[in-house]
Amino acid sequence: MKRYSIILKIVAFVLIAASAVTMMLTILEIKKYTENDNISELYIFDNLSANRYTDTHPYENYYYHLQMDLETIIEYKSEQYILDGKTVSQQTIDERKNYMFNEKSAYIQEQFYDPKSGMYLCDEETLYNKFLEDYKEEIDNIKNDLMQEHLSYYKYSIQKIQNDTHIKYYINTGENIITNSDFQIISDSEYAYTKTNQSSDGKTIISQGAFSIDKNYINDMNNNFLTAKNKVSLYLMSCFACVVLFLAGLSYLVFAAGRKFANPNEIKLIFIDKLYNEIIVLLLIFSVFSTGACGSVIFRNDFNITFMFMLYVSSVLLAVALILILIRHIKNKTILKHTFIFIFFYSVFKQIKKVFDAGSVMIKAILLVVVLGLLTAIPFVFIATLPLALVFTYLQIKKFIAVKTGLERIKSGDYQQNIEISGNGEIAILAADINDISAGLGVEVERRLKSERLKTELIINVSHDIRTPLTSVITYTDLLKNENIDNENAVKYIDIISKKSNRLKTLVDDLFDASKAASGNIPVKLAEVDINALITQGFGELDEQIKNSTLDFKINMQDDKILAYADGKLTWRVFENLLSNVFKYSLENSRVYIEVFNDNNNVYIEIKNISSTELNIPEDEIMERFKRGDEARSSEGSGLGLDIAKSLMLCQNGELIIKIDGDLFKVKLKLPIYENKNMEANL
Repeated sequence: MKRYSIILKIVAFVLIAASAVTMMLTILEIKKYTENDNISELYIFDNLSANRYTDTHPYENYYYHLQMDLETIIEYKSEQYILDGKTVSQQTIDERKNYMFNEKSAYIQEQFYDPKSGMYLCDEETLYNKFLEDYKEEIDNIKNDLMQEHLSYYKYSIQKIQNDTHIKYYINTGENIITNSDFQIISDSEYAYTKTNQSSDGKTIISQGAFSIDKNYINDMNNNFLTAKNKVSLYLMSCFACVVLFLAGLSYLVFAAGRKFANPNEIKLIFIDKLYNEIIVLLLIFSVFSTGACGSVIFRNDFNITFMFMLYVSSVLLAVALILILIRHIKNKTILKHTFIFIFFYSVFKQIKKVFDAGSVMIKAILLVVVLGLLTAIPFVFIATLPLALVFTYLQIKKFIAVKTGLERIKSGDYQQNIEISGNGEIAILAADINDISAGLGVEVERRLKSERLKTELIINVSHDIRTPLTSVITYTDLLKNENIDNENAVKYIDIISKKSNRLKTLVDDLFDASKAASGNIPVKLAEVDINALITQGFGELDEQIKNSTLDFKINMQDDKILAYADGKLTWRVFENLLSNVFKYSLENSRVYIEVFNDNNNVYIEIKNISSTELNIPEDEIMERFKRGDEARSSEGSGLGLDIAKSLMLCQNGELIIKIDGDLFKVKLKLPIYENKNMEANL
């Protein structure tokens, strides 16, 4: 079975052809033999399980009909007995009458149909009376008809028994005796049947009959049956052997189809396999039909036997070859892909897919509307087009949702996840572009974060390194101030060095604090903070500075406590930075408004003042480091106060909001309310 040589395949084809021919010849021989006059009446195929002729259906039928004929003669006794009406009872007449009524009642009922009411206006009694009236003559002739039937049966039975040369019979009906032998001789025979009717007291024989079948006839029929049975059984065994050989050859060809000894795992198609599988199936159906037709013609023997045998074998081999083509395609997994229908619709599908994957949105919309519109115009086609439209819409919406979800992730800062959409359509191209933008943003954000982190680390490290020599400069400057120096210029220079050193120290400290706050390295201790008390205490510490200024502070606070969930130290530092800006940049003799209020979730501190200089800077830029409202930079500010304040607010889960309206500078601090935090903790 594993040798896929061409020789073995040819041998298998020859085996199939030979077995098909042999089987047909055997069938013809069986037909010829069983049509023999001596064999045909034995019904060999119906009695192959019988061991003797007396066990067969033909014998049982023969015996049964002899028995029925004998009993019919005994029952009807004689012709005169029948003509006297003694074989016909009133019950038999009534049964025949009822049968006739049931047969005619439907026709009679039609006479009572009322078209207006659509009903039959009669009851069962009326219907029966009408039957008696219409068929009176036929009813009166029932008895005569029955007598004629009985007479016919009686004569036919006598004729059959008298004409049968294989039996002996004795029949005494009480009125007639019909016999060709003695009753005792018949009853003693091996294949006999007897029937005796006696009086009620069992002493008088009313009628008596018997028949026996000739033993020699039985033996001859038994020999004929056994000979025919053995011969037909041999023929059938030959047919079975042909079927086995046919299937063996076909099984090998199916197993070896498409395989070669050099590379048995590869399925090799041949030139004939290029035909579409629909054509192969049609040819296979034609070859099977041709095989059956040729077999039928050969069986009837009404045509040139040699030519029909050649056509029969050719049809068988063609059918096998076509089956092997389909088997090769099944093994190659191309049984559907190599059909014309599949190739046609797949080509159409690819073209449509190509349009939908790469075509413009307008072409897609026009194509979809036109195609679905034309198809929907066909009755009941909407059953197919509606699901297709729903599926197409679902797929497009699914892609849109994927793009929307991806954009939301990118918007939230997740640049690593790609939007996965297959195909070459606009949405897929859009998704690919968004992925490229996301990747670029991710790289840029990472680069900027890294740069910001390095910058912050550099500032922290440099600030830390500058502090040590700066502290020494300040210390030695203070020591020089305590020395008795007579040179007036030297004292003046020392005072300048002291001021500049202190300003530099302030700048370094602010820069250090800004970097720490931005990097989140400042320790934060969130707790309950009374904002009213914090501001009141802060203004107490700044009372002297407020009195020395020309500013008029207007504070609006509630009488009740306003509790925030914050770090009191950091909050005061923010507030102090903002007040420092107020003192530096407010217009002289102007008012400064400070208001504290809250809602259900947050606490707000709002500071408003009038700038001494024109504020020609955007709100977002003023929050940047080293950016100052004084563009001339004539003041001593570092430009880090707002940046530090913003970072410190973020550390407390708060927010710093700046609004500029002309020369009005407004800052709003937003902190979580303490009661809300308690509620969250309880939950």
